[in-house]
Amino acid sequence: MKKQGKKIHYAWLIMVASAAIYAASVGIIVSCAGLLYRAVAEDLNVGVSEISLYTSIMYITVTILLPFAGKILNKFDIRHILTIAGVINALAFGLMGTYHSVFPFYISGIALGIGSTFLIYGSIPLIMNNWFKAKAGTSLGIAMAFMGIGGAIFAQITGILIENIGWRLTYIVLGVIVAILILPFTLFVIRSKPEQLQMTAYGEDEDKKEKNVQSAPETGVLKREAMKSPAFYLVILFTGLFGLASTVSFHVPNFVESIGFTAAMAATGVTCVTIGQTGGKFLLGAINDRFGIKSALFIGIGGGMLGVVALLISDSFGIGMLYIGALLFGIGFSGSTLLPPVVIRDVFGNRDYPSIYTTIMSSSTLGVAFGTTLFSYIYDSSGSYYTVFVIVIILFIITISASLTSLKWRHLGKQKA
Repeated sequence: MKKQGKKIHYAWLIMVASAAIYAASVGIIVSCAGLLYRAVAEDLNVGVSEISLYTSIMYITVTILLPFAGKILNKFDIRHILTIAGVINALAFGLMGTYHSVFPFYISGIALGIGSTFLIYGSIPLIMNNWFKAKAGTSLGIAMAFMGIGGAIFAQITGILIENIGWRLTYIVLGVIVAILILPFTLFVIRSKPEQLQMTAYGEDEDKKEKNVQSAPETGVLKREAMKSPAFYLVILFTGLFGLASTVSFHVPNFVESIGFTAAMAATGVTCVTIGQTGGKFLLGAINDRFGIKSALFIGIGGGMLGVVALLISDSFGIGMLYIGALLFGIGFSGSTLLPPVVIRDVFGNRDYPSIYTTIMSSSTLGVAFGTTLFSYIYDSSGSYYTVFVIVIILFIITISASLTSLKWRHLGKQKA
């Protein structure tokens, strides 16, 4: 095995590559989607819910494909898979600028779902788990923070582009940027495991590896055993409802304009969400590594709940309260992707982690798919987001209850063993 000595460990380059992929696939394609809904809907003379439906289709596609992602990643070179996925996402998003009816958006939604299955959910947490044996929560938090950093940067860029060149060219420009951010890293940096480069993971004892000392076997349960436990379905409930609640982020710009604020303020609201999302990834990752998953759950979900309450009363207290609410909700939003992988590992261990992870995370994408359209229809039918926000507060309460109960089951299981 090659020793890294005092050089920067290659695992940190994997983290940088993961951050770039997240910035493009989430920061642009997901976070900026809501900024374009209204412009497209007005130009095509359709409802916002008809346009946002492509996002639901995207997440339904991810939900269908995600349980099979692990097998595909094990069978083929991950660099080729992620490169193809990057090309698909860049083309599908950029081509939306050429559409003149709603139906082609749904085709792009399917394509985006195929690419996002691997770029967002199916690969990065698994790759990071292979490369980091120490500082796992912190490193994943830093990489995932670029979902928010990308969103904060590109939300402003998207708003400027829409005003100056229109929504059509905006889609095309953003599609090009997606390709530029993803493809160099998938082609030249990403590797699935350290062994492919004759290296060891960060934090792993290289001397033991070189001396072929037998390391302790991975602890945890097999998927078939996990599926027999109440904890498995509690974690599915936690993950799915967390994903459902997080879809409020798509509606922040429309909510801001619906209560009388300007499009520029709507863009700033999205930026506040993404700043909260960014800080939340760093914060929750560090809290998890230092204080444990329960503390991270309370801060993440609690912040999201307080944020929704602040948004709910912002029409009475002004734009400042709205920005505070968006910022706090961003912290909760950050937990929707960071906390489930940590809870899954904490409850079930590493023994069959990839298979359990991809199965459970499909509930998150199903929640996002359902929530995106559900909340749009509630708004279209009532003309207000009041009911949406009340529903989300209830979802957060169920989410924290399900996650804490699953962790209690895990500790009880250890005691009985």
